[in-house]
Amino acid sequence: MTEKKIAAADATMTQRRINNLQTLLTSMRSRDNRPAFDSEAARRAFCLPETVGTNAETRAALDGKFFDSLGIDSYVGSLTQHATDMGQFPVTTFVGYGALQQIAQNGMIRNCIKTVADDCTHEWIKITGGADTPVEKIEQLQDIQDRKFHLQKIFNDAICKVGFMGGAFIHIRTQPKGDPNVDLTKPLRLNSASAEIGVDENPPSFIVVDPVNVSPCFYNSIDPLRDDYMRPTSWFVLGRQVHESRLMALYSNEPPTLLKAAYNFLGIPQAQILWDYVNHWNECRVAAQGLIKKLSLLIYYTDMQSRMGSFGGVQELDAIMQVLQHYRDNNSIFVADKTEDQVDNVQTTVSGVQDIVRQSQEMIAAINRTPAVKLFGISPSGFNATGESDIRNYYDHIRSQQELYRPAIQRCLDAIQLSMWGEIDPAITFDFCELNLDNESSKAMNFSARVNALAALKDRNAISAEELRQAVRLDKDSGLDFLSKEMPEDAYEEGDLLTGGEESSDLLERYKQSIFGGAQGVKDETQTEDGKSD
Repeated sequence: MTEKKIAAADATMTQRRINNLQTLLTSMRSRDNRPAFDSEAARRAFCLPETVGTNAETRAALDGKFFDSLGIDSYVGSLTQHATDMGQFPVTTFVGYGALQQIAQNGMIRNCIKTVADDCTHEWIKITGGADTPVEKIEQLQDIQDRKFHLQKIFNDAICKVGFMGGAFIHIRTQPKGDPNVDLTKPLRLNSASAEIGVDENPPSFIVVDPVNVSPCFYNSIDPLRDDYMRPTSWFVLGRQVHESRLMALYSNEPPTLLKAAYNFLGIPQAQILWDYVNHWNECRVAAQGLIKKLSLLIYYTDMQSRMGSFGGVQELDAIMQVLQHYRDNNSIFVADKTEDQVDNVQTTVSGVQDIVRQSQEMIAAINRTPAVKLFGISPSGFNATGESDIRNYYDHIRSQQELYRPAIQRCLDAIQLSMWGEIDPAITFDFCELNLDNESSKAMNFSARVNALAALKDRNAISAEELRQAVRLDKDSGLDFLSKEMPEDAYEEGDLLTGGEESSDLLERYKQSIFGGAQGVKDETQTEDGKSD
């Protein structure tokens, strides 16, 4: 009778638990019991686009099904959980400037970011001008932009912050003598009528601002047909509003449109992209070091059942293990009772461990698009690298990175021109200097071959001297773009392009300087083997 009562009580309790669970599930499914939320705002954010072509009833039904399934939470949770399970940290979102400041202290991350930043600004720029731009003006601007305004150092610092933080800002600071308190909310106009920058005013200065101190103020997020879509027109610098023309934003790795606000309207930090690969490499490196420490495993055979069951057996086993650890080296000898105890030594092979560590290290170089020999000073394994082609491809990547900062550099040069001459020469621009001097030598050799071909055509009267001069002047690798369009009347004799007259000697000297002035130890391609002019 007692057993029947117990069984009945258990059945009743089980049925009660089932009923409670059903009630709980019903309440969870009920839309009335959900927390209150703004359904209209959610519909605007996640409803289907109007361009799909569905009518209002169909859209309302689909939106209702979407909200009932809590689709957005499921999608986001699935992506985040998948990334975490795969060992990817930081996960696929902006980790915040606090985490990025910590990541910037990692030695591998700093090496990757600094290498690219240094190469982007190592040879820096060469100021160029138009046909009517005086040479003295170009030389003066080339000197003062580096000696007084330190643009090379400023942009090196800014590009480093772009790699670490995802972006950086360069503030053009103006201090007019008449009104030192400039209204930063107004645009900065760089022209001859500017009231803030002029010859008689204080020269401007350029300041690198860390993005941790900057947040967007006003930006267009509703009209994609305007050029300022998802681009702030004003920024808050620790609560102080600054117009975007005074605070130039520099960034790379532009994120998708929906994530621009999350990344502070800058770029995805290269340090955040590298962090996952650096973590995996560091894990391999630590595991390899631990494997070296445990290269051999000492095994002690004993009757564990009798030792664990006897009084004092565990203490005796601990004492034996301590003796083994104390005398364990290649010069020691361990004596054991063969009838009862046995000691064995198992060696662990380490072949292939070095390749695993190096491959994980080279993955960092691949993600950073930097040759391993330049980043680590080692030759890559498994890539079948040719060396020269890798460096050439890397310099092409550096050139593409440099072009991202061209508008900001040009704006700084325009501000410097206003402070020097009170006007901006629209013909004055700049070129990034070549990183590979061997490439400059190759260009000079190719240009020499083209000149010989043009000279042969002229000797056969296929082209005229004027056409030959124009072809040489328009060749971008010649360095002779300063030549005038018209032939001098008395400087050249028939059949010669750069011989005769004082002007010809001056032009030849300027050609040598423009082609070989920056290359050390490059052979003068204008001289043949017998010492005569080519």
